[in-house]
Amino acid sequence: MKTRTSAATTLIAAALAVGTLAASPASAYSVHNVRDYNTTIEGSNGVRFRTAPGYNTTTKGLLATGDKITVTATNPGGFGNCTWYKATLRAKSRNGLPKGTTGWVSWVYVRKDVPKGTQGC
Repeated sequence: MKTRTSAATTLIAAALAVGTLAASPASAYSVHNVRDYNTTIEGSNGVRFRTAPGYNTTTKGLLATGDKITVTATNPGGFGNCTWYKATLRAKSRNGLPKGTTGWVSWVYVRKDVPKGTQGC
């Protein structure tokens, strides 16, 4: 009987693992599209440009103060605040990322004087 219980437990664990992987794709995060607007990076010359919103995601490269971006979406964090902005570089980054590179940047480093009603949160 112990062998059957062990085999059944293994089978259930495997089924749960497959179900978890299928239900949790890497792109499973909330995104609010916004009216595109142009702005710049401010406050640092080593801002991480990420593949997805979040501090534990892969970095594509670094942005610098003055780099020109177009914000196209936001990722609401706690309390509905926009904590991550999806952006595309409008020109080559001062740190070498090519024009047209798309990624995510923390709201802290995005210049805030943007047109009213564009941020989506």
